[in-house]
Amino acid sequence: MKKILSFLAAPYLMGTLFLILAAAMGIATFVENDFGTNAAKALYYNSWWFEGVFVLLGINMFLNMNKAYMWKKGKLPVLLFHMSFFVIIVGAALTRYVGYEGMMHIREGATTDQFLSSKTYITGSGEKNGEVVEFKSDVLMSERSRDYFKKKIHVGDETVELKSVSFIKNTNLIPVEDENGEPMLSLVVSAGGGRNNLSMFPGEDFKIGDITIGFSSEKDCDFNIFPKDDQLYFTSKFNVFITDMGTQERTDVDLSEAQPFYSNVLYGTGSFFMVQTNYMEKAILKAVPAKEGEQGTGMEAIVVNAKAGEEEKTITLQGRGDRIGEYKSVQVGGVKLKLNYGSIVLTTPFDIKLNDFQLERYPGSDSPSSFASEVTLKDSRNGVNKDFRIFMNNILYYQGYRFYQSSYDTDERGTVLSVNNDLWGTIITYIGYFLMTLSMILSLVASKSRFRHLGTVVSEIGNRKKALVLAGILSVAGVSQAQDIDAYINVTEQQAKVFGELWAQDNGGRFKPMNSVNGEILRKLVKHNSFKGYSADRVVLSILSNTEAWKSVPLITVDEEPIQAIVGNTDKKASFSDFFGSTGNYKLKKQVEEAYRTKPAYRSKFQNEVVKIDEQVNVFYLVHTGQLLKLFPIPGDEYATWLTPGNPSPALSPDDSMFVRNIFPVYLQALKEGKKEDAATYVDAIAKYQNKFGENVLPTEKDRNFEIFYNKTNVFLLIAPVFFILGLILLIVQFVYLFLPRKTPKFFNVGGAALMILLFLVYTAGMITRWYISGHAPWTDGYESMLLIGWALVLAGLIFSKRTPIVLSIAGIFTGIVLMVAHLGWMNPEITNLVPVLKSYWLNIHVAVIVISYGFLGLGAFMGFFNLIIIGLKKEANEEKIDLTITELSSIMEMMLTVGLYLLTIGAFLGGVWANESWGRYWGWDPKETWSLVTVMIYAFILHMRFIPGLKGQLSFNIVSVVGFFSVVMTYLGVNYYLAGMHSYAKGDPVPVPIFVYYVVVTVLVVAAYAGYNAIRLKISER
Repeated sequence: MKKILSFLAAPYLMGTLFLILAAAMGIATFVENDFGTNAAKALYYNSWWFEGVFVLLGINMFLNMNKAYMWKKGKLPVLLFHMSFFVIIVGAALTRYVGYEGMMHIREGATTDQFLSSKTYITGSGEKNGEVVEFKSDVLMSERSRDYFKKKIHVGDETVELKSVSFIKNTNLIPVEDENGEPMLSLVVSAGGGRNNLSMFPGEDFKIGDITIGFSSEKDCDFNIFPKDDQLYFTSKFNVFITDMGTQERTDVDLSEAQPFYSNVLYGTGSFFMVQTNYMEKAILKAVPAKEGEQGTGMEAIVVNAKAGEEEKTITLQGRGDRIGEYKSVQVGGVKLKLNYGSIVLTTPFDIKLNDFQLERYPGSDSPSSFASEVTLKDSRNGVNKDFRIFMNNILYYQGYRFYQSSYDTDERGTVLSVNNDLWGTIITYIGYFLMTLSMILSLVASKSRFRHLGTVVSEIGNRKKALVLAGILSVAGVSQAQDIDAYINVTEQQAKVFGELWAQDNGGRFKPMNSVNGEILRKLVKHNSFKGYSADRVVLSILSNTEAWKSVPLITVDEEPIQAIVGNTDKKASFSDFFGSTGNYKLKKQVEEAYRTKPAYRSKFQNEVVKIDEQVNVFYLVHTGQLLKLFPIPGDEYATWLTPGNPSPALSPDDSMFVRNIFPVYLQALKEGKKEDAATYVDAIAKYQNKFGENVLPTEKDRNFEIFYNKTNVFLLIAPVFFILGLILLIVQFVYLFLPRKTPKFFNVGGAALMILLFLVYTAGMITRWYISGHAPWTDGYESMLLIGWALVLAGLIFSKRTPIVLSIAGIFTGIVLMVAHLGWMNPEITNLVPVLKSYWLNIHVAVIVISYGFLGLGAFMGFFNLIIIGLKKEANEEKIDLTITELSSIMEMMLTVGLYLLTIGAFLGGVWANESWGRYWGWDPKETWSLVTVMIYAFILHMRFIPGLKGQLSFNIVSVVGFFSVVMTYLGVNYYLAGMHSYAKGDPVPVPIFVYYVVVTVLVVAAYAGYNAIRLKISER
């Protein structure tokens, strides 16, 4: 027993369990992407072995928690952390095994107490000799868990074994003969709107156009078909003619009595036609997989094998998670089985009535700004009759139930509410979150904590060191001079400035100065904020007023020689005209069509280049046709829709219509002819028109000027090279002095730190400015999150620079790199409106904490990489100064990774709170949140390696600190582009891995391998 307990408490078991959980969850996200959420849950998240790993980890924590040293005063944070883990597990268990959720659909004016479960079930009954046994089993069916369902039912003296043997994700139904089936009639029907294929069983009826068709239906149908004496007959309310399909002979039918209904004969009345294609006396509809490209029924199908004694039969059940499946029957071993698959109906002990559903859109856009449900809660038992307003992030709480605004009907007259009943699971989990967060904070400030111990170690090393060692090479790339385009610029800077001050509406409904629109256009065309020294306002206005000339200006980058050959241009820049032949044919049409037919993951380098070029060609076309310029408001329009030049609306008065149609063309013509005064008059008229009819929706003049100032300063791109060069200079000097007997001059480190602080203040001012302009926290998209990561890198560098100036130098370099990456072509710096679910203060806090954690973990990884370089360059085993530097940086790294892990964990908790406030569940195994947990597990392992024999030591710690950061990259970027989920951009349709990623991986492996080799070599030589 002692050996067993020792094994269960062993640090190496803890580390192994961390890695198993991380690997299992990472693999599960890819299984979910390919086979669906049910597959991931069945094979991983809900499996017995996955829960067993958590149990073993809990036992390991419990045994370590019982060790005497854990109960000492200074170890309170560690003890509290382990206790919080158990509380979270208890809360999660209550959520999984006791809590439940579903969806409630209500139409306006309707009242209901029912909702459909989010889980899918196989429900049914077995009946024999009057005895009925009912059962219900929740199931996780998928192509990878087709045998998930197993059940034994005992009815009288009979035992029936049920087992799922097959699963179809998306089905089509085909008729097949079956001895247990019913009569089935197949028809092809047309009512002027295309062909309809119908398969009908007795008692069913369908409406096609204005005509109803019944098969032995009790309803009063326009056509009713029925069997009689082994022959089909029909009656009709209309005059009917028949046409023989072979002879095309047309004959009117005597409908004074029922008439035979023949196959392959065309029956018609007016524009309605019908043909019997098949009739089976005993048939069923068999579910088969929909072929690729077919829409299918959208329903899932499960084939269940039923065995009683020696007799076996199969039954196919159709359904899905948001439907109540149809019951199917089969007789086996004297037991009559009835089974169905799908959601089940759940009820609340009170009623909800939908009084009104309200949807608000952004001005001139179909994008929802917010939607809400005005409801009345009626609880007759407790005498409650109260009105509530439910909208995104505003929940209705009552008696342990929570109602969330989830979706709505397409006609905007019905609502879909998410329903959750998990009071105690949520409360206990939140308590666990709080305790774990408290333990993390205490561990940073407690006098005897590991974090404070590392700070003491670094301070002692600082007192012993004689010099710091850092190295680097500074290189600044030159910029080639571009071809002169003065001849094409036909507007002055002042004219461009006035044009940039006009208001415009984007497709998302946001109002912005034309200066912002012009910047977006130019970035899409030439990937820069200016062109040949000319501002975006001046270039775009010149293109608009001098279009024919600009069609011949080389703007579009063409790097691939095959594309250059197709276009007929040998330079790396091509003009708009180069892409069109003498007859106006688009030269890349065939290549573009082939590229878009190919999934992004399988596109060649050539095809990716074709797609990028096609986008630039389209942008130029949309610019010169004015389709990107929504400049003219419609007076009194309730949706605040704005119009593009030359496209008036019927809602305009004749005078306004003429103005919208003509003012912009005559403005451009005046610019082209150099009539400055006329051009100024026309642009002023446009501005006055905007202010007159858009005053209720337009931002203030102060807001406009502030946004233009932000655009022109381009602060983040401006400071990117400054951060990089300053950090690199500091790093070079510190590296050189590492090998000298003197310290780095104090004035140099102090001066560098002062400049970094100044840059950080400018950076922060830029973030605040963007926040003010957008009206929301500037970390809601990919570009903004990159900005926040860069900001966090500098913050982390400043915090830990007191320990050693090396940290700040590395932070400066990589902040510059992050900012430059943020301004590459695949990042969009455009300021946009938010979708309703993102309008949450919980989201702002969650994203901020998570992204800042990436900054700390990233800086730790960069320092680890630098440490590996130092280890690899070390020449002698006992170079004290080098050893001190490695120990110092490793200790600071551990402190930095600790802070990063704590922030990441707290951020994940806050994400759970946000999800709970928005959707009604704090954890759903979405790939993004799962990879956050994977990253937590990996860094928990990294920080516990010092307890594991064989993994202790600075070399292994530095290597895994670098390698571990790839999990952060996967969490931040990989999930968005390679996995399907709520946080994904590509919906699981992966894009090619950028080539530079392979170079980074190879570089890390080479540096780590050489550092390991050098460490072993020095260890051997020391012996």
